[in-house]
Amino acid sequence: MAAHYRIGEFSHLSGVSAKTLRFYDEIGLLRPDSVDARTGYRHYRAQQLEELASILTLKSLGVSLGDVRKFIARAGSRDDRRELLHELKMKVEQSMQTAAQSLKCIDAALDELDGTMRSIPVVVKRRAAVPIASIRAKVKSYTDILRFERELMNALPLECMGELRGVLWYRCADSGSLEGEPFVALRYSVPHRSYYDVKQLPAVTVACAYSGLDDDSAERSYMAIRKWMEVAGYKLDGPKREIYLDQMLEIQFPLQAA
Repeated sequence: MAAHYRIGEFSHLSGVSAKTLRFYDEIGLLRPDSVDARTGYRHYRAQQLEELASILTLKSLGVSLGDVRKFIARAGSRDDRRELLHELKMKVEQSMQTAAQSLKCIDAALDELDGTMRSIPVVVKRRAAVPIASIRAKVKSYTDILRFERELMNALPLECMGELRGVLWYRCADSGSLEGEPFVALRYSVPHRSYYDVKQLPAVTVACAYSGLDDDSAERSYMAIRKWMEVAGYKLDGPKREIYLDQMLEIQFPLQAA
């Protein structure tokens, strides 16, 4: 008859606490060989030390307990174990890439603190699609876009306009020309007119920073986002967005992985 060990003895032999053994039993990872119906005492076989060692080895490699349980439940073969370890390797490599990218961002933030200018934080957001009315125009200066904003607001019924307002910039001064598109969110659909467009502002992930309404403040925020994108490994994916927030701007750059 095979020898059995109560949980305290098995804990001592394995080097794993009784509390952990109870937890492994509860989640179906390592069941006792038998449980005394009268006392509730758990009993383990010596062969289960090898099963436990396999669990601990996979866990030490970073395999989640859920994946270990699935592997053991299907009596994993050598090929199963190889597949599991390959998946783990891919996850670790991805984590290393993410960590390396984070280090670049931290170094860039430290460099900013060493400078004389105030550091401008950049955050990433997911923006939902929004129905808008807009006018796209080429202009000679940034202030010229205000005329098209006024035309848009005057052309739309007041009750149909939502709170979200801003400008999409397709070309900025650094490209040699200016092309913008003032827009306003719509509460409900309005008829198309020749002097404005009605469409959907697409859902997008953006890097954004905040600025005052003056050109210098906005330019510093633009530069901060560009630098962040370069360090973080992103490219621009669509027109830049300036969102009006009372006496502030939220500047948004749609993101695409480089």
